[in-house]
Amino acid sequence: MQENNENKKQVCVSFYAIDQYIEDNIVKPTEKEISGKDFIAWGDHNDYPYYLQNLYDNCATLKSVIDGLSDYICGDEIIVNSEIYSNTINSRGETLADIIRYIAKDLSKFGGFSLNIVRNKLGGIAEIYYLDFKKVRSNKKGTKFYYADDWGKSYGRVKFIEYPSFFDKENVYANSIFYFKNDVNSVYPTPIYSAATIACEIQKKINQYHLNNLNNNFSGNYIVNFNSGQPSDELKEEIENEFYDKFTGVENAGRPMLCFNNARQNETTITKIETSDFADKYSALADRSRQEIFTAFRATPNLFGIPTETTGFSEQEYAEAFKLFNRTTVKPLQDIIIKSFNKIFENDIINIKPFTINFD
Repeated sequence: MQENNENKKQVCVSFYAIDQYIEDNIVKPTEKEISGKDFIAWGDHNDYPYYLQNLYDNCATLKSVIDGLSDYICGDEIIVNSEIYSNTINSRGETLADIIRYIAKDLSKFGGFSLNIVRNKLGGIAEIYYLDFKKVRSNKKGTKFYYADDWGKSYGRVKFIEYPSFFDKENVYANSIFYFKNDVNSVYPTPIYSAATIACEIQKKINQYHLNNLNNNFSGNYIVNFNSGQPSDELKEEIENEFYDKFTGVENAGRPMLCFNNARQNETTITKIETSDFADKYSALADRSRQEIFTAFRATPNLFGIPTETTGFSEQEYAEAFKLFNRTTVKPLQDIIIKSFNKIFENDIINIKPFTINFD
């Protein structure tokens, strides 16, 4: 039996959505040599530390843990065992305690820190300046370092200052960089939470989802069908833009929609997309990603003033959790800082009075 082509109907359906998120947007901690340059790029576009900074700025859980860990590292008091260096350590009026607070944050955030060491004419330590770690790059052997305010430009346009290493055995330089990284097998350090960067991304995206859901009332929750044929691409774009302008966003919430149709069969239809336990799924995903971040730091939420659902917040639970956290995470980082300054001054120059718990 021959099919009657006249009775066939051709249906054309178009779907439009916001750009999908691709995992490739997650910056990898690659290390690669650049032709004609001595420094090693940190990240495919030399932007990995900026990516970590972005996670810190936009993931509340990560920021809370890093800030709390930095405070724990600095303890109750930073003690300077020298009258010469007990006051200011540079022309900015900063003290050694100030410098240590800065590098405690970088050590928690990036897994490393850097300092600009200035010697006097006799070779002694005259000044120490904190250097923002994300602005420092290294050569492959770690014998030279490069500081730039903005590594985001093309390699040929980046203006940087070159410094020798503080540990140069053949020369004592008036101006050098002390550079610490927690990974001896690579050029750059590995952040403590490297295994939880995906969890940080999930936290970011959940917040962005809820913000977008608030700002775009129809997006993702409703399908608006215009049943009057297929307009041209230009007209589609015009309709889409006008629709977004008039009916999406918190400022347009509750605004009525007027539709003019030639006939009832061509009326505009709005279909709500029903989601089953969507809120519960997002809540479970948020809880899981949050726990992964705490796990990466070997910490528990109550150490940062966040009560747990099962036990709340108790003094005993906090004390027990802090004892383990202090032993496995805080004290090793304190030791790194103390030993680093002892190397710089060739003396036991600082001590950190450990953080003590006093609920009274």
